[in-house]
Amino acid sequence: MPVMETTGKPEVSVIVPARNEEASLGACLESLVSQAGLEFEIIVVNDHSTDRTGEIAASFSGVRVIEAGALPQLWTGKNNAVACGARQARGEWLLFTDADTVHLPGSLARALAEAKEHKAEMLSYSPEQIAVTFWEMAILPVVFAELARQYPPAKVSDPASPIAAANGQFLLIRRETYDAIGGHAAVAGDILEDVELARRVKASGRKIRFRYAADAVRTRMYRNFGQLREGWTKNLALLFPRPGWLAVKLLLLWIIPWTVVALYLAGVLASPWWMVFVSSPAYLVMRTSRANFTTGMSILASFFGMPMFAYLLLRSKKMHGKGTVAWKGRTYGSTDDKTNNALPNQSHKTLMKPLVSILAILFALTSSHLPLQGQIAEEPRFTNTIIEPGHSLGPLKLGDSLDRAQELFPKKDIDQEWDDACGSTIDWTDSNNPEGHGEVFIRLKRGKIFQIESSTTRFHTADDVTTFDPPEKVEKSYKDMRAWVLLTAPSPAMGSRPPVFWIDKKKGIAFELAYDTPHRKRYVYKVIVFEPNKTFCPEQETVNSLKWQSIDAYRVEPPRELSPEP
Repeated sequence: MPVMETTGKPEVSVIVPARNEEASLGACLESLVSQAGLEFEIIVVNDHSTDRTGEIAASFSGVRVIEAGALPQLWTGKNNAVACGARQARGEWLLFTDADTVHLPGSLARALAEAKEHKAEMLSYSPEQIAVTFWEMAILPVVFAELARQYPPAKVSDPASPIAAANGQFLLIRRETYDAIGGHAAVAGDILEDVELARRVKASGRKIRFRYAADAVRTRMYRNFGQLREGWTKNLALLFPRPGWLAVKLLLLWIIPWTVVALYLAGVLASPWWMVFVSSPAYLVMRTSRANFTTGMSILASFFGMPMFAYLLLRSKKMHGKGTVAWKGRTYGSTDDKTNNALPNQSHKTLMKPLVSILAILFALTSSHLPLQGQIAEEPRFTNTIIEPGHSLGPLKLGDSLDRAQELFPKKDIDQEWDDACGSTIDWTDSNNPEGHGEVFIRLKRGKIFQIESSTTRFHTADDVTTFDPPEKVEKSYKDMRAWVLLTAPSPAMGSRPPVFWIDKKKGIAFELAYDTPHRKRYVYKVIVFEPNKTFCPEQETVNSLKWQSIDAYRVEPPRELSPEP
């Protein structure tokens, strides 16, 4: 848990710069405050936000919120914010992490142990990248495949290699080393501050460890094409030494195979050209497959992502050359001359005109056959979000078939299915909920839905009760509820206390209450719909289980003898 001001010195200071991050900051801090296994502090630096970022940060107990000072001349906004946080940090190690990250349980303690085990002064993780929209799924595999070619993690982690890199989404560095290389003040004007810090650490003779870490942290960097274009325009020309030539090379690699395919299908080319017909697209897929995305996304990227990546490279080169790199309402001039040795002056718009036509044709040919699931996929196919007791959750009704459930809630790579004593369960992740991730649990017997559970704020009752609401709001709206406790093993995700259920069997609705440890209170963890006066299954247990115990109505905590946890 985060240490309070009255306790000893923390091992790690977690510093989160946040500028207009109301859509993602809550989920980030939720994942951080629940970390365990070491003493740490969390500092959120509110970088002149104009939305609810500061308010959200202040709502988390134990999180220290500070305001970024005035932006000094020649500093980037992020460097100024994290430097402000570092000045107030007390930890022996500093973790710089972005507001759009989500940290898996126990990952902070494991990361510190990993750094110590490998005697690394800097440990940086490349998070699992969450892709939702079409262009995220098409472009991100190409970007990260090319980054893996430019900055192979094994070479970055090799002290004998001159290659240095880091990912600012998760950058853990020993405080002594941070100060020795000059901290963020030494890279004040660098847009790629993470890479520059890594270069300084390696140049000082200290060890870096860098790896892909889906087991520790995940992120959704951009939520629409506009953000994606602006973000990669800011970074790409600095990440690749010759962005113009790389763009041309990738365009040729992409155009030649599809030209051969088109000529072969048109009958212009005969055997043995069929070998090129088969092998050329396969090579493109293999080139993108090293980016830790699904095979379906690698195929999608091979069809559409390569030319778009080339476009972004050229756009980035052009913007840096003009000194008009925009990011989050600020504009930065280029501080790097790497873009000058690239392709001679040529408009990226001119190159993109024929590509738009080609992409449109390819999309029409492949969209009905290509699996377009991302790591976390598409928008839900409904607008109804009302929970009706004993009847439905949104458009999904009790008694509906498995096919109907999958039509409304298409399966994504991150989703899970399992069988237990209650029947079969589909766990659907609400990945693009703007208020943070949540889940819908669809429970079936003999192919029919008998129970639906929501832990996402997307769904709410007619009285506007939803996930994260206080129990008092439930009590005000529902007058005939009974209370039960499920004596399962303590779970950090549930606040390390057994879940409490308030149930109205006649209406067919229940509310599961979890414990909010930082705020020391219960909250609505799930809203559950089931058939009135029929079977109710709490958390994969039947109500006949000895773990299922009745308590006083509307009680938020079970008696001490049933819940010995603190």
